[in-house]
Amino acid sequence: MRAWLITYSLVLGASACFAECDPVASSSLRTSAAAALDQHQYSAAAAEFERALDACPEQRILLLDLSQAHARAREFPQAIRAAQAFLEAEPNSMAGRLALANAYFMAQRFLEARTEYERILKLDATEPSALKLKGNTEYLMGDYPQSENTFIGLLEKHPDDEEAAYMLGRIYYMQGRIEHAAGQFQRVLKLNPRSYKAYDNLGLCFEARGETELATRHFLTAIKLVENDHPDYDSAYANLADLLLENNDFEKAFAAASKAADRNPYDARNFYLGGKALYRLQKTELSLNWLQRSVALDQNYPEPLYLLSKVYAQLGQEEKRKEMLDRFREVKARVPQTRR
Repeated sequence: MRAWLITYSLVLGASACFAECDPVASSSLRTSAAAALDQHQYSAAAAEFERALDACPEQRILLLDLSQAHARAREFPQAIRAAQAFLEAEPNSMAGRLALANAYFMAQRFLEARTEYERILKLDATEPSALKLKGNTEYLMGDYPQSENTFIGLLEKHPDDEEAAYMLGRIYYMQGRIEHAAGQFQRVLKLNPRSYKAYDNLGLCFEARGETELATRHFLTAIKLVENDHPDYDSAYANLADLLLENNDFEKAFAAASKAADRNPYDARNFYLGGKALYRLQKTELSLNWLQRSVALDQNYPEPLYLLSKVYAQLGQEEKRKEMLDRFREVKARVPQTRR
């Protein structure tokens, strides 16, 4: 808490009330925090950055480190406050605007993210990080044509930008342009042969083409790459679980879905896939728990509602069956179906 008091005092120009700067201690703590960040220990990193700021309040750049750590730890209000505190002292900082835009984006506050990246692009219309935020925001708000244009324009200026090529591949995949999507993911792998996201999404492309063996191989390659080094990446496990369900391998599907849920317990799809595997394994009570968790995480996800209606039917709970079926129909009518 003291770190936030220090931050507030800096904004008001009252830092003299606190201890003088200890640059050696602050630098050491910042190094320790950076190491924790590299190890995906995000909350620990945030705590160390706060201690570094305590040791030397005048090192305002630490607020941007702190914002990044909080954002990765999904502590979005703290991430936003840290970036805002930095901008109070450095209102013309492009790095500060990018940090705030990124925090808003990760918190899914897309309109506020747009306000920030538009400020940056007014100053520099070719700034790559701001253009990526723009394209990603457009993508998540469902404006695929504009997002496509943004990333194509970025790649014309920066042809070796791995993230831009990946996102363009995602847009093509969502549009059902599978060959174009696969081409972009292969482009990413030429730039970075260890891109687990590219392997994962190539797996989706092969699955869409009905090439199950190649899809499985790519999902497993992605899993191998993330198993130890990226403990918060769950998509490859979930995609493998979905493919295994399609091929009636329910035990392995549940195992993959369980790993996805362990890695990301906030994703409704992970619990839906686990619940579906349990339902197909005739473990009705366990399936109920997983599906209820899925619905609690995302009220606008129709598939778990439909499967819950079937579970309640098996359990003889007719009123709940009708309730889930009604909710499924209502959500299905207003939520467009999208590719995963």
